[in-house]
Amino acid sequence: MDHTTDNGLLCLGGGTGIAPIKALVEDVAEHGGRRPVEVFYGARHDGDLYDMDTMRDLERTHPWLSVRPVVSDGPTSALSGQLPHVVRAYGPWNAYDAYLSGPPGMIRSGLDTLVGAGIPTHRIRHDGIDGLLAEARG
Repeated sequence: MDHTTDNGLLCLGGGTGIAPIKALVEDVAEHGGRRPVEVFYGARHDGDLYDMDTMRDLERTHPWLSVRPVVSDGPTSALSGQLPHVVRAYGPWNAYDAYLSGPPGMIRSGLDTLVGAGIPTHRIRHDGIDGLLAEARG
């Protein structure tokens, strides 16, 4: 994590991939939280939004943090749709650094979305897709 930049931080987490995103938010908080942090947390159903209470508590505590749950299937009180499509609608993101954590498909589509939204690839970090694909096959 680069704490010398004022770039915003855009985080996309899918499923239990929210755990590393939560750690990034806590790291920003520990270092002064002077940059905006936008978290989009995707799941298929409301019940799949792991640790949402903790993310909401962090959001209440830190005015620079915004947490947006996104549900792709079924009725929801959250934002509805595919995570990358919802993220695209909230831009622009060209002044942000990005972190993605979650299933390989979400990372691939999220990466395409972020590059298409103007975030240079050198400012995008993500889980290793190759390792995740190997796990999925294993």
